[in-house]
Amino acid sequence: MRHLLIIFILIFSVNGYSLNPVNEMENSLFIKHFSKSERLELSRIVSFVDGEVLPKNKYTEINKACHYYLDSIYQLAKSGKHSAISFDEQRKYEFLFSIDATLFNKIWKKSTSAKIVKTKDTTLYQPQNYITIDLNYKGQYVELLKELGGKNKYYRNLAENMQLSGGFSPVIFSEFLNSNKNFDFNTIENRLWASIFLLTLEESVDMKVKKILNKPKVISTR
Repeated sequence: MRHLLIIFILIFSVNGYSLNPVNEMENSLFIKHFSKSERLELSRIVSFVDGEVLPKNKYTEINKACHYYLDSIYQLAKSGKHSAISFDEQRKYEFLFSIDATLFNKIWKKSTSAKIVKTKDTTLYQPQNYITIDLNYKGQYVELLKELGGKNKYYRNLAENMQLSGGFSPVIFSEFLNSNKNFDFNTIENRLWASIFLLTLEESVDMKVKKILNKPKVISTR
């Protein structure tokens, strides 16, 4: 597996694209809001998402690949296939929870409990290990968006929408997918937002409940 990963990185480096955008994080705006170690973690976030997007893509150039992937999600959502729009949830959570906790909290908020979870035909009370993540509308990433919003109307509206809705909202989902054609994903600010957006997409409640119900029960022998 390690050799495959090395080959994968070399292939995309030859195509004029590097999986590690560390140097792009070294600008005054990122330095203002994130420490050196946090900027390295931000580059890990971008690289992880690139590694999810590119293998499933017909493009190898990252800007075209991001547009293609986001357009694919838009088409899936339009056709009602919401269960297929997120990354593999177990792999995603393993990555997200390996991130430095301080940085994670600057971008997201995590919940590992719920009092009641309902689907069309199932109601669960206090299900164990019911994990959800959402954007942290009070986090430092929102402050970065506000500064970007000084010159970019989309980011200004995004920060305002996050604060009004308390996190990720249907408006944020639809507006980004509808307008992604206007973004240059060779720009690190846009690339980071696309990465955060994709990692924030969750499996449907139906899928989460189905996994809980299908999880093998441990029978005590005591």
